Amino acid sequence: MIRDATRADDAGAFAVTRSAYPEFVTTEAGFRHRQVTLPPEARASAWVAEEDGRIVAWCRAFHRYEESGGSGQLNVSVVPEWRRRGIGTALLERALAHLADATRVFAFAGEAGRSFAASHGFELTQTMRVSAVDPRTVDTDELETTAVELRPLVEVGPEETFAVDSVAVMDVPADESPDQVEYEQWLERHWRNPDFDLAASHAARVDGRAVAITYTAADYPGARAANAFTGVLPEYRDRGLARLVKLAAIRRLAERGVTLLVTDNDERNAPMRAVNARLGFHVHSTHYVYVRESGNGFRASAGST
Repeated sequence: MIRDATRADDAGAFAVTRSAYPEFVTTEAGFRHRQVTLPPEARASAWVAEEDGRIVAWCRAFHRYEESGGSGQLNVSVVPEWRRRGIGTALLERALAHLADATRVFAFAGEAGRSFAASHGFELTQTMRVSAVDPRTVDTDELETTAVELRPLVEVGPEETFAVDSVAVMDVPADESPDQVEYEQWLERHWRNPDFDLAASHAARVDGRAVAITYTAADYPGARAANAFTGVLPEYRDRGLARLVKLAAIRRLAERGVTLLVTDNDERNAPMRAVNARLGFHVHSTHYVYVRESGNGFRASAGST
């Protein structure tokens, strides 16, 4: 049975998402936060598929409110043992109908979802390389000799952090950039995300202000963490600041007992991938971004997954 999702479904929806993407570092609290902090202009909607009282699939669709392109985004996740029964297609139909007025629709897929995306009119636009390292194996001695001021984001505060985030994010390779991010929304949705450890996340301060930042998402009970974003103001690049803020975060994570740190980068982002390689990150997995243009008929045809 497919029905509209409610907040009571968050635990089941999170379990579905985690089974579909086990390498993603998130918690149930973080998952719930991302649902409830979507603003009204996102016009978000979500559905679940339920069988014998168990949620076996989840789908969410919303308009990308941080961008001016008028695009939408959807996510369809089905637990592995319930795939190829038409559930994914039924959910996709609802999501595409909900986003019928969007200029284009973005979807994220792992290896298992690539053929599903392609068969429903989506085209590959980005390849994301996921890399991993054990923080305990990384040499952080460079932190003892650097003259750069490195401080946890919890000490730097949201205003200085946002001043870097909102500028640096515009240079991340993407089909569309977040060109209309509002501070109050960012504060609620990102800064207050319970998945972020702002004591492990760090900034480099030069000339009396933050000029480079890295966010750390953590699942400490699972001994896992993720570099959620690293950015440097354009005029301060090529000084090794991205490496330093990552090293500061890595040291903190090692102290907290984290054994797996992951990060993902567009394959075109050679500078950041080089930084990660020097830190000892190795290829872990690959994910993909697919796009379906508005002229390709957003109302999906019937089929099976």
